[in-house]
Amino acid sequence: MSAENEGSEGIRDRVQSKGEKAAADFAQVLIGSPAFGQAVSAAVAARDKAADAQKAAMGAMGVSSQDASERLERRVRVLSDRLEETEDRLDAALEQIRELRNELKGKGSAKSS
Repeated sequence: MSAENEGSEGIRDRVQSKGEKAAADFAQVLIGSPAFGQAVSAAVAARDKAADAQKAAMGAMGVSSQDASERLERRVRVLSDRLEETEDRLDAALEQIRELRNELKGKGSAKSS
């Protein structure tokens, strides 16, 4: 292997290591942040309130078309499913960040041994 390749691999490893540490630090801040937990809870509560408001508004307007009501309900359900999928992806991403953080801790303690 040439010295140039070894040098670029060393730089890449250092940049990757710093990136992983930054991601782990960011994840830790998010996980430990009460504001982040409150934001997720507020999003879930907003979804539920929107569904309730939709039902109340339709009742107040006296929507006579059953088809229109069913279409609107399906759209709200799709929106709800997408929000749940987003929450699941967020949970998975946070879990991956936790795993990276734990790996970095393990590497750090292995280097200092």
